[in-house]
Amino acid sequence: MLDDQKKTIRALVEKSVNRSPDKTLLTFKDENLSYAQVFDKISRIANGFLNLGIKQGDKIAILLPNCLEFPLCWLAANMIGAVMVPINARFVDDEAKYILNHSEAKLIVMSSQHSNMIAQIFHDLKFLEHIINIDNFKDDRNTPYAELLENPAVLTPVNISEDDLAVLLYTSGTTGNPKGCMASHYYFINLAEIQAALFNLKENDRVFTAQPYYYMDPQWNTLMVMTRNSTLAFAEKFSTSKFWEQVRQYRITCFYCIGSMTSFLFNMPQSNLDKKHEVRIVQTSGMPPAMHKAWEERFNVPVYEIYASTETAADIAVHLNMDRKVGTSCIGKPVYYREAKIVDENDVEVKQGEVGEIVLKRSRGMMTGYYKDPEATDYAFRGGWFHSGDLGYKDSDGDYHFVGRKKDIIRRGGENISASSLEQVLMSHHKIMDAAVIAVPDKIRGEEAKAYIILKPNETASYEEIEAFCENNMAAFKVPRYFEFRDSLPKTPSERVQKRKLIEEKSDLTQGAYDRLRIKEAN
Repeated sequence: MLDDQKKTIRALVEKSVNRSPDKTLLTFKDENLSYAQVFDKISRIANGFLNLGIKQGDKIAILLPNCLEFPLCWLAANMIGAVMVPINARFVDDEAKYILNHSEAKLIVMSSQHSNMIAQIFHDLKFLEHIINIDNFKDDRNTPYAELLENPAVLTPVNISEDDLAVLLYTSGTTGNPKGCMASHYYFINLAEIQAALFNLKENDRVFTAQPYYYMDPQWNTLMVMTRNSTLAFAEKFSTSKFWEQVRQYRITCFYCIGSMTSFLFNMPQSNLDKKHEVRIVQTSGMPPAMHKAWEERFNVPVYEIYASTETAADIAVHLNMDRKVGTSCIGKPVYYREAKIVDENDVEVKQGEVGEIVLKRSRGMMTGYYKDPEATDYAFRGGWFHSGDLGYKDSDGDYHFVGRKKDIIRRGGENISASSLEQVLMSHHKIMDAAVIAVPDKIRGEEAKAYIILKPNETASYEEIEAFCENNMAAFKVPRYFEFRDSLPKTPSERVQKRKLIEEKSDLTQGAYDRLRIKEAN
């Protein structure tokens, strides 16, 4: 473990470089950078930031797809005590403008891909002073990235506290503008250490991530490998068809991916190469329980669940030495620095086996709060506990189980239906690639369920076929009333379905949908 007094990203970088300077730290496409090469580049970039007037505590925004420049500029910012603000590379004008202004970013690192967008909103950006262009375009506004690398590679000491802000992580809520989670240096180093322990990470491990760097997972992946001087390979983007090919190419030994990614990989055609890899452990959040055992058997690797969030980092996990309870939605036990409980709507702890909201005692290693939003912070941490909005229960062994989002419960008549449980059943159909279930207002029953369905490539199916499958695999009251086939679903950077966008698409969500009850009445 790192010294308690030095849980900063700069301390971690410097220690890791001193241990094995020639070891490969980052692999992207066909390029490999050693620990020493990364240190050299980030030191030069950091001095470039300083020469542009960036000071400790200033915000540096990064608007890039996955590329080597992203982690290099992020680490460079943290080396001088500046704060990184990642921006979703898929954002449009107003979305990017909000985060740039709200964060008070003084500098942005971007590619020419976003030049037109930034040019259109530039005069509305109240704090932005500098643009670094990684394509090395130069004009009155743009400074070429290459010029940063011409700076000296020696950094002067900076008094960075482990509680100083390192990254502002903006999360997309169901309503309103995104909130900025304030993640300190301690937040990230503590998270990196616990994840390294959960993976039992060794120096010879090779970790893989295919998620975007503007999402937190590749960030802690980067720091995690540095705690053990292992190697991180990352992809340009997540691709179901290329994922295992990349895992084999880079000789990956472990990786984290979210539950929907495991579903996409499982729904790909089987291959005689499925078991041909060097992966020893997979960690995920939200793998469909019915798929868990079959996934492990198909790819010949154990999958461990972890419960985490941007606000709280890693909280509850299935540890290497415990019963994984495959197929039960078990998410394990609280990690050593976290206290959890299950409560009812009055914040009273419920009995063993009863479903309630998962809450986590406020402690170090969580976000320090929502940036410029003390009211939202106080509400999230009311009573001294972070209210996750997730439902779960605790079994007789003290293990926690995930049930679904509190806001993702459909109240049909007198029954409560978990949308995620319906989605898991739907995705077990051999023709379905992805599915999302939402609540539709109903005058008689209060709410009805509507299922959006994405079929696998080259597959066809009728609404009647999907309806019959649901009737055979769900309780009668759970079968969705409405079905709609889609080519795609709106997703967040972490590949979660943006259900709010589905809800806002139409004033009448029944329009254009297959209504199974109306069909039955007509017959």
